[in-house]
Amino acid sequence: MSQAAPTTPLALDPEVTIPFAAATREQLLEALRGHGAQGDVVLDLSGVTDFDSSGVQLLLSLRRSLLARGDALHLQSPSASVRDALAIFGLAPAFGLATA
Repeated sequence: MSQAAPTTPLALDPEVTIPFAAATREQLLEALRGHGAQGDVVLDLSGVTDFDSSGVQLLLSLRRSLLARGDALHLQSPSASVRDALAIFGLAPAFGLATA
């Protein structure tokens, strides 16, 4: 994991679902490019109201890309929708979230 301090959080749109997956993907790719191909990425997920399996896939892909370059993904204030989806898929611990 990178020793660099996490950067300014990127707030995702309220809907991270299949109809919005392409737009969210572009937003996440910009975050990767915006960090000069290095440094941790912080996602502010507090405003996410709808989050489905496409959102889970996007987070997994971003996490994998960051880990491959030695950086980390930090989830800031994940909403109940995000927490529920990650818990359903058994991924809460992988993203550093406590399970109830």
